[in-house]
Amino acid sequence: MLKVSNVKKDGNKIHFTVSGITPQIANALRRTIISEIPVMAIEEVEYQDNSSVINDEVLAHRLGLIPLKTDLKTYNFLADCTCKGKGCAKCTTILTLNVSGPKTVYASDLKSKDPEVIPVHPKTPLVKLTENQAVKFQAKAILGFASDHIKWQAGLASYEEKKTGYDFMVESYGQLSVNDLVSEAFNTFEEKLITLKKQLK
Repeated sequence: MLKVSNVKKDGNKIHFTVSGITPQIANALRRTIISEIPVMAIEEVEYQDNSSVINDEVLAHRLGLIPLKTDLKTYNFLADCTCKGKGCAKCTTILTLNVSGPKTVYASDLKSKDPEVIPVHPKTPLVKLTENQAVKFQAKAILGFASDHIKWQAGLASYEEKKTGYDFMVESYGQLSVNDLVSEAFNTFEEKLITLKKQLK
């Protein structure tokens, strides 16, 4: 029987021991934490102005990699939403930027329609504008999985096999608290096992 013990939290990291599982199960749990916990990330950017030295595609890629704080209770997946993928407040949040140089633009300059979905690291530099340069856009952020793109990765996980079990280390990137990340991972993993048992029957 799976048992969790020796739980120790240190900031955005947590250590715990899992016993009663096989190496295959331990690795499956690690992969679940890394690639199957959904978080918000910018998926689409619509520019009204970009006279910076960074072209649209590169800036959009940079924006997508900004970790955004995520409330999993608030949002649906775009494909599962009642809006049928059109994008609404239940599955999408809008972040806007309208700045002119000279200045260094930071993640904190993004204005989010949802005060709960904001950059984890506000001091992340986006672009440096000189005089007469400006950036103006509207960006859409949605839920996704790291298995689809690294920008939706919620954290890292590793483990070491010991006589007493498997010593796990999990680190959150900040979109979710490390407690929520681990809790969501165990729930997801349990749901997968239940689904597999049903399929085997």
